[in-house]
Amino acid sequence: MQSSANADLIDPPRIAVLMACHNRRSLTCACIKSLKLQNVNAEVDAFVVDDGSTDGTTESIRSLWTKAFLVQGNGELWWNGGMRLAWKTAKASGVPYEYYLWLNDDVVLRPGAVATLLADITSVQREYGEPAIIVGATEDPATGQMTYGGQVIRNPRRPLRMQLLEPNGSVQPCDTLSGNCVLVSASAERTLGNLQEDFEHIFGDLDYGIRAKKNGVLLFAGSRYVGACAAHSDNLSSIDRSLSRLTRIRLRLREERGIHARDWRRFVRLHSGLGPLSILYTLSPYLRILLKREHRY
Repeated sequence: MQSSANADLIDPPRIAVLMACHNRRSLTCACIKSLKLQNVNAEVDAFVVDDGSTDGTTESIRSLWTKAFLVQGNGELWWNGGMRLAWKTAKASGVPYEYYLWLNDDVVLRPGAVATLLADITSVQREYGEPAIIVGATEDPATGQMTYGGQVIRNPRRPLRMQLLEPNGSVQPCDTLSGNCVLVSASAERTLGNLQEDFEHIFGDLDYGIRAKKNGVLLFAGSRYVGACAAHSDNLSSIDRSLSRLTRIRLRLREERGIHARDWRRFVRLHSGLGPLSILYTLSPYLRILLKREHRY
């Protein structure tokens, strides 16, 4: 990690970068290379969980970053479990990190991205105090459209309908987050703890953001885009709008047995209560197919 002078920071902050990966060696390596090239006045350690990769990911990471803390998973951790283990490992190291940086292994950071996140969270801490979280925004490398970042809930009567908040040059308060590139202060971690065990793969990040707001943690979307990250493909899934409604319904019924649907039901149960709204959200994937509505969280 290169360093540069920063008049705002007397002592370089210590950052634990948390990553989880599985059989995406080229993407993982591109991410780590972009991390290593960050020109930031900080002490950075990387905690990477390789969840049973068979494509040589571990060996490639070792060759790229010899000091990275590599943890082997059993192949069944998925994103939420892998990130939980990475965070747990960073905490067990005994190093008093000031910040924890969640970083998806399919993100390629822009030059200066980590410095931007640090500057954003420092401005929030100075103006509003602690604890604080900054959510980095990413864009599709092909289209330039925003893919992940801070999210807002426009209608409180629809608490699980979220909308991405585009960067505008200043930090903006948000209601929850996509977990692709997120800077969490140590005080926020002490308040919220780790990602919840309730989730296997997805929605653990959205849950973390919602819990942050409920527990008085300052949650802001970052001022600028920090990297490139392609959106996940919808092809040949129940949210592929090029397919017929009947085909999509059949795919959704098949998906109900899968990890994403299980996580969705848990998310609905935790954050919409047990009344009619919960039933509506549980059925919403089917209703959107029947009504030809765009997929949302």
